[in-house]
Amino acid sequence: MADAGEYSCVCGQERTSAAVTVRAMPAKFTKSLRKEEAMEGATAKLHCELSKASPVEWKKGSATLRVGDRVSLRQDGNMCELEIRGVAMEDAGEYSCVCGQERTSAMLTVRGKDHVWPRGPVYW
Repeated sequence: MADAGEYSCVCGQERTSAAVTVRAMPAKFTKSLRKEEAMEGATAKLHCELSKASPVEWKKGSATLRVGDRVSLRQDGNMCELEIRGVAMEDAGEYSCVCGQERTSAMLTVRGKDHVWPRGPVYW
């Protein structure tokens, strides 16, 4: 970005100049989310990393996540983290971190006392 500006070339009485515009490269995910498994009532954390610090949006399915009593969204430079405290069965599903046109997704599986969600295949 520091290279942007006007450049000139002078030779005797002749002079020419040009403007140089530098477009920022979009951030890319350098470390993707990984599937996680948490026990019901425990804390689940999902992490990812960007090529540079950029704003992100967290989603569960198509719903945008917001900070709340059980949900924390942290970003430290290019490191992003979603934390869900007191994990419940309804927290199971696909989570995504979105930055512009880039996205990384992973499944959160919740294990209860004697059940798992989302369920694996059932055989009869």
